[in-house]
Amino acid sequence: MTQYDGKIFGIGFYKTGTTSLFEALRILGYDTVNGDTPGSYPGADDGATLIRLIDAGDFHLPTFEKFDAFTDNPYFRIWRAIHAMYPEARYILTTRDEESWIASCTSFYRNRRIRPMRAWMFGPHADPSRDEESRQAWLAAYREHNRAVREFFATRPGRLLELDPTHEPGWDRLCAFLGAPIPSQPWPHANPSGHSRPLRGLWRRLRRALGLEMRLPDAGARRDEGSE
Repeated sequence: MTQYDGKIFGIGFYKTGTTSLFEALRILGYDTVNGDTPGSYPGADDGATLIRLIDAGDFHLPTFEKFDAFTDNPYFRIWRAIHAMYPEARYILTTRDEESWIASCTSFYRNRRIRPMRAWMFGPHADPSRDEESRQAWLAAYREHNRAVREFFATRPGRLLELDPTHEPGWDRLCAFLGAPIPSQPWPHANPSGHSRPLRGLWRRLRRALGLEMRLPDAGARRDEGSE
């Protein structure tokens, strides 16, 4: 069997094992990018350029010419537009039980700075630990995303692999999907949530006081603006 050598898009939500998938694809030999963290490649700017292009209706992102495989935001957010450009690509939907997923999100993002990608996607609810309304906004988005992906690919057999790395952390199904030999390395376990570091909240407050971190808009104000 010849290993698949086309584009691969990880279209699973945040905290569904996307970083583990990123590492796994790299081990399999794919030049892979995970999100848009500064330093991840020349020109990465925390999503500013990619968001600007997407908001202008240009989905031909510069990363598509640089890499073989893609995970995390903005790729899972614009999966329909990506499929329109790459209908023959392979797509991987990473998922996990929603209760453990939202618990992982609230733990991981508590006291972390708000990155542009999350603000772009969730607006005033970019921090799922902020309040119950934000938590529910994340859950609703997660459910709808997974439902839409499953429904879309139901009529496109062989193009989508749904994988829960928390319950099946192994190479078998991914390698079968890509026609790749199973590596000798163990499956990567990357970016666990753990607990928020005690000083992270203090550091965030200091960054805000110095004007180094964006503030989330008030959810009520955002709703009022949208109703005008």
